[in-house]
Amino acid sequence: MDRKNFISPIIYIVLTAALLIPRLPALGSFVTLDEPAWLSQGANFYYALGQREFQNTVYEYQPAVTTMWIISFAMLIYFPEYRGFGQGYLDYEKGRLDPFMYQHGQDPLVLLQIARLIQVMLVAALFIILYYLLQRLIPKLPAAFAVLIASFDPFFLGQSRLLDHEAMLSLFVVVSLLAFVIYLSQGRKYVFLLISGIAAGLAQLTKSSAIAMLAPIGVLLLTQIFQERQNGILRALTSNTKIFLLWIIILIVTYFVFWPGMWVAPGKMLYEVYGNAFSYAFQGARLKVTEQLSVSQFNLNTNLVGIREVTKVLFWRTTPLTWLGILFGFSLPFTPRRELVRPNRQLFTLMLTTAAAFIFMIGIAQGRNSPHYILSSYLALNLLAGLGWFNLIEWLDNRFTSNQGQMQYAGLFVLLFFQIWSAVSYYPYYFTYRNPLSYSLSENKNFPQFPYGEGLELAAQYLAELPNAKDSTALVYYSRGCFSYYYPGNTTSFRPYYVDGEHAEDLLNFVQNADYLVVYYANQGRSEKYRAYLDILSSVEPMRVIWMNGYEYVQIYQVDSFPPEIFEALANL
Repeated sequence: MDRKNFISPIIYIVLTAALLIPRLPALGSFVTLDEPAWLSQGANFYYALGQREFQNTVYEYQPAVTTMWIISFAMLIYFPEYRGFGQGYLDYEKGRLDPFMYQHGQDPLVLLQIARLIQVMLVAALFIILYYLLQRLIPKLPAAFAVLIASFDPFFLGQSRLLDHEAMLSLFVVVSLLAFVIYLSQGRKYVFLLISGIAAGLAQLTKSSAIAMLAPIGVLLLTQIFQERQNGILRALTSNTKIFLLWIIILIVTYFVFWPGMWVAPGKMLYEVYGNAFSYAFQGARLKVTEQLSVSQFNLNTNLVGIREVTKVLFWRTTPLTWLGILFGFSLPFTPRRELVRPNRQLFTLMLTTAAAFIFMIGIAQGRNSPHYILSSYLALNLLAGLGWFNLIEWLDNRFTSNQGQMQYAGLFVLLFFQIWSAVSYYPYYFTYRNPLSYSLSENKNFPQFPYGEGLELAAQYLAELPNAKDSTALVYYSRGCFSYYYPGNTTSFRPYYVDGEHAEDLLNFVQNADYLVVYYANQGRSEKYRAYLDILSSVEPMRVIWMNGYEYVQIYQVDSFPPEIFEALANL
């Protein structure tokens, strides 16, 4: 076996290990806010499949079909009989799945672990495909290095372990784009157009925001038309239009094949997804709130504030190494190696356009703009950063050393070490990473950015060790899953409207009937809405305060230690 044939399988083995090792441990160690609701949606999807009621396999503006399939497979492994009890479709917003599973001797946390495991394996497989496509454009070593830098981005690494759509979405998008580049630049082999179209279809099935990938696809086709203009602009335009239409057809067929709802009620599926997507983006809420699409009510963040805020959060959550790598990535189009000029320019344009497209789309849309909505931008920019660093290290090695290779390998190893350390130092909550430079410049250093429910399981585990825990009741903010999956007693949800000035009686009643009051200070402490409520509690010493990463996350109070003045103040809140 020659050296080339020996190195290739070694790279695949190392990449696979590097992708799985940080993602597999402690998959059940914590739960985030959205995951219990997705379990419920997936259970309904699985039930619809079992009942052959395919028209019920829909979830509003983000079809989440890939996530639903993952949960369905987890159900098939862990709780296959769920489809046969005749319970119907359980309301995901009211948390009906969890008590139903407990009633039948099943644990939703185990279901979540299995679903996360399936998704992690899929994410690893998509990264391997991404590497395969990338190394067809550039040499294996820079391709592998870029994949490793991107896969160890702390925020991306953290999100890829959660039962969420964004990691899959971003990988489907980048795989599709790379396959499209290879199709255009390497002999027009239809297998790569097929890969691109299928990946694009799966991206759309994952989340409707994948439509942003049309921007880099358009740039690629316009560039191709420009390059073919010497053969006649009309001919070039016609040829590339046919390519685009064929790609769209493959996308549509994939969308139809993998979504059972499209088999029986395509109109309903498309209206639910894109009607809700447009309503959310332009009217700020789903159709169940706005009731209809009204063009007169459409609105966008045209003052660029949203784009600026989304971009700022991205740079808060990426490492200094990524920042510098992106800057060095601007040298890619000017590589001295003639054989890499075209692919480097293609990759540079592709990654920047992809990152910008998702930032722009989410930035101008109305509604929630959570950091993970632009995870495709994180992936694209980290790939660019990896290529930028490799290009710089290779140039330095060639320029200043006579024994070429040693300095290059040492430099790449050091860079990779720092990227890995940035992530693993936040284990298992990789996604809570904060860039130390941006943190030092931040005005708000008292609260973590976008807390996602992490830390509540620590409160639950602490209370679970106390005497008579099974017979106790806890009133908890963000109770479902984040807390309840780890607490053997009764969990009551603290509703935000309890402090609106009109529901003080409800609040007092729930507090008096609880043994413990759990405040998610990481979220509630930053909100003016809860200021008066927290001021009342501040006169009592918590029985336990949970800190993480230098932030006060959770406060736990023992209700029977409250003096009468606390209850009087809550009654008049």
